[in-house]
Amino acid sequence: MYKLLALDMDGTLLDPSKRITESVHASLRALMNKDILVTIASGRFPASVWLHAQAADMNARLIALNGAVIMDEASGELIHGIPLPAPDLLRLVHLAESRGAYVHFYGYNVLYVKELNEMNMRWPLANVVVQPDKPLTEEHYQEQAGYIQVQPVGDLHAFARTSASPIYKATVICDSPDQIEGLMDELYEWGCFTITRTGRRRFDVNAQGVCKRAALEHVTRYYSLHPSEVAAAGDYDNDLSMLQWAGLGIAMGNAKDSIKQAADVVTLSNEEDGITYAVKNYLLPTQSKYEDKRSSNIL
Repeated sequence: MYKLLALDMDGTLLDPSKRITESVHASLRALMNKDILVTIASGRFPASVWLHAQAADMNARLIALNGAVIMDEASGELIHGIPLPAPDLLRLVHLAESRGAYVHFYGYNVLYVKELNEMNMRWPLANVVVQPDKPLTEEHYQEQAGYIQVQPVGDLHAFARTSASPIYKATVICDSPDQIEGLMDELYEWGCFTITRTGRRRFDVNAQGVCKRAALEHVTRYYSLHPSEVAAAGDYDNDLSMLQWAGLGIAMGNAKDSIKQAADVVTLSNEEDGITYAVKNYLLPTQSKYEDKRSSNIL
């Protein structure tokens, strides 16, 4: 029997409108009513993970920033964190800026940027719990957006060199997909980062060894669980390691083909309440009826 479900957010827990549907809410409540732990494992800010977990009444320690941060589900406070070393940040900024790429840093609910622009100023609003009856504007989500700050620091080199604030993740963005590929390849060769693609024109950078799987291992040890008792659901590259590690790896119907191939089962898409389908078919008491993809056909 699975005792913990870990959920990616974008493309998994959230529908295409970035909402947790009532159907998904109900399915998660059904799990927790059976004393099954439910958590989030996301690349998003800690505050965004915590706000969504609060909205769904989740009952287990939470994972943010691709596994660099583990936090308390009740308070949102940091329990464990693995920051990027300052010397590595300096090298990263130098390389990205020399190639004309944009880069920013994630602290604990602070986005550090060289200067404010239209894109990064909207970052807090992109991390709120979206309500179906409220347009996504600052006016309607001011309190939630206030949990995340965007701080311009000017020279990123100087900031990385002198700041005492831990940096848990960096994101590199470039208009050229070819340039992104080149940057990723070069950073892989350095051997000091975990590099995760998050789109055709962007990727995330964490400290070496940081990933959702490692963080989920940390959480399951806290609850004295075996990997075979864990289910994990996701759709993109930063979910791959935890899907392969978990006793049940669930790929969303909207997931990349490589994620589907690595998972044990494939559920419906996030547009079709795929988490609800997965809960009903694989995680509630009838869960044993699922057939492992290694010996049968999946959905």
